[in-house]
Amino acid sequence: MSQDRQLPDSSKPQLPRGVLWIMGLALTAALACFIALALLPASRQPFFEAPLRSALTGLGVLGVSCPLCFIGSLLRKRSASSPYFEEAFIAGVISLFGLACLLVGLLCLGSSLYAAASRLFTGS
Repeated sequence: MSQDRQLPDSSKPQLPRGVLWIMGLALTAALACFIALALLPASRQPFFEAPLRSALTGLGVLGVSCPLCFIGSLLRKRSASSPYFEEAFIAGVISLFGLACLLVGLLCLGSSLYAAASRLFTGS
């Protein structure tokens, strides 16, 4: 029997299939949250006092941050053996955008929890 399969190059790390599924699921959830957010009627109250809007925005932004962090980490591993700095710089920028999206998403979720708790305890 001949083996026609090519082994993947070990110098270029690849994302496992499970991670690709997680990234796809996160982007799908983000898209669903942003579509639901766009379909909600306009609110007269400030954004940070609307728990549903803030939670949907936070989940959408967190869904965008997940693939950015994975891609940044993959590029960082891939560029570790490269003598050039461009790929490492791009990996750092993508990771930084992923971190910024993560922090904004957590901030939105925190403000939605605060708005829900203040509504619950003040009775309005």
